[in-house]
Amino acid sequence: MNSLKRIISNLVFQKNKSNVLIPYCHRIRHFCEDTSRIHLEKSVNHVVLLGRVGIDPQLRGTENKPVVVFTLATNTNYKYETGEMRQKTDWHRIAIFKASLRETVLEYLKKGNRVYVDGKIVYSEYNDAKGNVCSSTSIVA
Repeated sequence: MNSLKRIISNLVFQKNKSNVLIPYCHRIRHFCEDTSRIHLEKSVNHVVLLGRVGIDPQLRGTENKPVVVFTLATNTNYKYETGEMRQKTDWHRIAIFKASLRETVLEYLKKGNRVYVDGKIVYSEYNDAKGNVCSSTSIVA
């Protein structure tokens, strides 16, 4: 629960024109062909998930760049054409690089726990054992 409070306390909000609180978007530098001009542009890559842990978190990566990974299931309930209620499960790969959060997750998070994840979506590519290029999508918390 302390992790959740820490995540929420790190959010920065600002009021928009209609006085509604919205998350503050950090500015990034966008370099055009004309490098003498810097255009500041707002950008958001923010994912919030609430679901159940699919596997116990595992320590992976290298000694220089360790990462804790686990899967998270989120469910969507909907009514089928026949009127029958159905549930669709989506699986997400969660990756944690931050040292303090890695240790906490490894120690306390277990398969079946309900957890709130606040992070960003990251797309990457890697070579498998056969040398094939594979793509990967992760939520980095």
